[in-house]
Amino acid sequence: MSNSTVATAPLERIKPLIISAPFGNYIKPRGATPTLGTFTAERRPGRLKQVLKTVRYHPRLRAWTNRIGLRNPGIAWLEQRVKQGKVRVADAIISIHGFDADQWRELLDRAATLRPIALELNLSCPNVGELSWPPDLFTRAISATSSHGVGLIAKLPPLRYEDMVNAALAAGIRGFHCCNTIPVPAGGMSGKPLLPKSLACIQQLQAMAQAAGLERGLFIIGGGGITSTGDIDTYARAGVQRVAIGTKAMNPLRLWWDGPLGRLARHAEQALAKPDGAR
Repeated sequence: MSNSTVATAPLERIKPLIISAPFGNYIKPRGATPTLGTFTAERRPGRLKQVLKTVRYHPRLRAWTNRIGLRNPGIAWLEQRVKQGKVRVADAIISIHGFDADQWRELLDRAATLRPIALELNLSCPNVGELSWPPDLFTRAISATSSHGVGLIAKLPPLRYEDMVNAALAAGIRGFHCCNTIPVPAGGMSGKPLLPKSLACIQQLQAMAQAAGLERGLFIIGGGGITSTGDIDTYARAGVQRVAIGTKAMNPLRLWWDGPLGRLARHAEQALAKPDGAR
């Protein structure tokens, strides 16, 4: 069995609608797969303070900006909550981010042992510095996840992702999430401005995989700017296998299955269905 098959087969368990991190920590409607995290090797305090200080909505752009900067309780917190039965990860994706090679290795080993559906490598965050990743990150990630039957997803930035895509494809990764937030002076921007950039990334990713003869088994999650069923249809036409929402989940009322998230989840299941169950 090839590395790409090992890395992508578990991704079929992901439901058509994904709740992106950090919203997946709190919003877990039926019919959707939550993404927990993003978790780092060490605790990064100050999340609530950063939310209150930096999260802003821009009505004219229909966009949100933030400088939360991956504030989270750390991977040890998640391990403890899973052990206590307070957090369920078997039906979730775990998002991780390492600040150096040693942290990436530690996170991969510890998070994969928890056996989520998949690990999502958060490879960019406008609030924590420049894009970088260890040379052996992708091959090591495949080794860590495949040995536990865990899927693997590389979450791409909306800009300057070409080298990252080439390295990930060459290593055997076929699961990708397009895209992370847009770097702007106010931090990271999400919402409607991200939709065209995510679609462009999806198109470029598909073209790069095809040019390299590595398009077989490509598994793409499209996310950014989804606020309606029409947006899901737009991503479906782009050829994605799953869709992800973030800021759309910010209203607590959307915890309800019969609310907007429920309708989006049901529509995603229909829009992304393929003949004979193929993806």
